[in-house]
Amino acid sequence: MPNPVRILSLLALLLAVSVPPGLAQQAPTLSDYSVLGLESVNVKPTARILSGAVGAVDGTVTLRRDARVAGTVVAGTLELGRESRVGRAFCGIVVGRQPLPACNTPPSPIVDPALLPLVSVVPGGTDLVVPSRTGIAPVPPASFDEVVVGRGSLITLTGGDYSVRAIRIAAGGRLICNEACHIGVAETIRLGPRGRLGSYRGAFVGIDVVVGGGAQVRVGSAL
Repeated sequence: MPNPVRILSLLALLLAVSVPPGLAQQAPTLSDYSVLGLESVNVKPTARILSGAVGAVDGTVTLRRDARVAGTVVAGTLELGRESRVGRAFCGIVVGRQPLPACNTPPSPIVDPALLPLVSVVPGGTDLVVPSRTGIAPVPPASFDEVVVGRGSLITLTGGDYSVRAIRIAAGGRLICNEACHIGVAETIRLGPRGRLGSYRGAFVGIDVVVGGGAQVRVGSAL
């Protein structure tokens, strides 16, 4: 009687040979990214990116302690903090504690720079600040200097075009779009632990967050 273990081993080998390598190891395209930076992306401790790929066009993606990316990470260098996790990785170098994920060879270029034009953002002169554990009525399209979402607070945007200098979301804070949003950010976005920038969970709302200087971040509804 044939050895069943040997038969299963041969079957697994045949299946592996029959799958085209390019299909099994296909890198993300631009539309697949939830977070994409020109030089670097820094995912803070305990942060969770639940959908889409995370990448750096020409630099490093860093996951701090217990940060998780459910999808794919693409970068020249991937730095992993203690207990951080990624779905799979395309990278030249991976740095961190054992066990380290296997690095697939990243595409060159990771994303064509011609697809990421420089962005001109003109922020407003006033701040939009919501203190801790507070919510406000939905905000129509406007321009602000800094948008600050306090700890555990909620800012809802009705949808449309917004321009700001910077966005700062504290731990557990949420900046949510009811309808399709385009948010131009002149300087930085800071997202605290369990903070959320996107749409209501389960809603298929198009959200495009663009950071001046050419870096671009696309935020999906599950982020």
